[in-house]
Amino acid sequence: MSQALQNASRTEARTEQSRAFFSLSPTGGEGRGEGASRKSTRFSSYSVAALPHPDPLPLGEGTNSSALDLPLRPNTSERGLRPPLSQRERVGVRENARTTRRLAFALVALLVQLADLLPAQDSVRTLAGLPETPGSSDGTNTTARFNDPAGLAIAADGTIFVADNQNHAVRRIGTNGVVTTLAGLLGTPGSAYGTGSTARFDSPTGLTLGPDGALYVCDTGNHTIRRVTLSGIVTTLAGSAGNADYTDGSTSAARFNQPLGLAIAPDGTVFVADSGNHLIRIIATNGTVSVLAGNPETFGSADGSGTNAFFNSPVGLALAPDGSLFVSDANNFTIRRVTAGGVVTTIAGAAGQDGSTDGPAASARFGKPAELALAPNGTLYIADAAHHTIRRLTLDGHVSTIAGLVGTDGAADGANGLARFFNPYGLAIAARGHLIVADTYNQTVRELLAPFTVGVAPSGTGRVIAWESVVGRSYQVQFKDSLSAAWQNLGGSVTATALVVSQTDSSSVAGTRYYRILRIE
Repeated sequence: MSQALQNASRTEARTEQSRAFFSLSPTGGEGRGEGASRKSTRFSSYSVAALPHPDPLPLGEGTNSSALDLPLRPNTSERGLRPPLSQRERVGVRENARTTRRLAFALVALLVQLADLLPAQDSVRTLAGLPETPGSSDGTNTTARFNDPAGLAIAADGTIFVADNQNHAVRRIGTNGVVTTLAGLLGTPGSAYGTGSTARFDSPTGLTLGPDGALYVCDTGNHTIRRVTLSGIVTTLAGSAGNADYTDGSTSAARFNQPLGLAIAPDGTVFVADSGNHLIRIIATNGTVSVLAGNPETFGSADGSGTNAFFNSPVGLALAPDGSLFVSDANNFTIRRVTAGGVVTTIAGAAGQDGSTDGPAASARFGKPAELALAPNGTLYIADAAHHTIRRLTLDGHVSTIAGLVGTDGAADGANGLARFFNPYGLAIAARGHLIVADTYNQTVRELLAPFTVGVAPSGTGRVIAWESVVGRSYQVQFKDSLSAAWQNLGGSVTATALVVSQTDSSSVAGTRYYRILRIE
């Protein structure tokens, strides 16, 4: 990262207690992640499922759970998703290297009469770059090299754009896995306008695609907001290179201080997490820059309206359909929400309290939340860089960890909790529902199939299986009546036309029936 974002080597990062590579503390101090072991695991396909005992039994008791040695623990104090299963609780993981489709199977271990919910497993694979091998070469998949990849943006055709922070460039990953450099000269900082390799950046961080098809970039080390066309033409939208300050006004007169996060509205209004100034700024379509929320050059944690609210080094932004913004307020360890009118509330975490607790939003804790990604169903995904995890906040106000292991860095791909990250920073959602992660200190770009919630409820003598879905994606429900039996399709595949899909098993089954849901790639 730039000098403001980087003050320790990766070796030091594993021995220091301070964490989060992008930490912009009021005193100028930063920290990086600590961690431990790696476990190399390559995942192809997996399945775990169990259903139901015909008699009314408390959740987790009877032959339903004991048959699979799956110690389900009911949570009577809160509803919603449960945390991911621990290593001891995982069952039925299977490898199939010859599969031609990547499938995500839903974990269903519920008693039919309870109509409860559980998450499916996660699955992570590396798309580009080589773990902990910084470099500056284009290439295909793992032959390409990055140097602290940060912000991400994804085009409608699946092309991934990467703000390659310490290569001072904007990179592109094609749908064929080929990595190329769109703009900037790899390894060479600067501020020049130009096309392709004649343009220069200084530690670009935040990245978003605008309605005009161009990329907008937080050129953090230059304290400017840049615009990059898909043909690689680079111009400066706002700010002045090398001038870190706070000034509102026209785009040429405005000044920023280490801008990190970006979001853009359908009408072209640009929102900026002006981290060094502790502000959320607006660049209007008429070319004026103003403050939406925060008190200029003053850090704090108070909720309020406009300049009566305070932030402490805000980083990530995600724009909601109602025009409000989600903000990762990194040095406050919180997730904030800012209405279109500038009213700020804290929606998850507690100011000044670093931690990794899952649960209700008010009691959940974060360690330097970085970039955010908002799914169509309203789920907010959070790159919790300091804890090497990916978190999510659901509409019912529940925070859970969906991938990575708290406090343990690593580079392993895998499923059902086996994947590891090393200070993940960038986050974006592809049209097909996958999360793309810039795993910054691993120098890689990863793909995460996030767990999706599954529910089962009685329907006469049968049962209804329902699950979260991505519109346009296809799913196949399968069943079997014993662990040794072969899986059978329950009808044909289902293509989602809504955010929740269901299928009915109308057969009458006297004993236990097992189900799995295949997410077809």
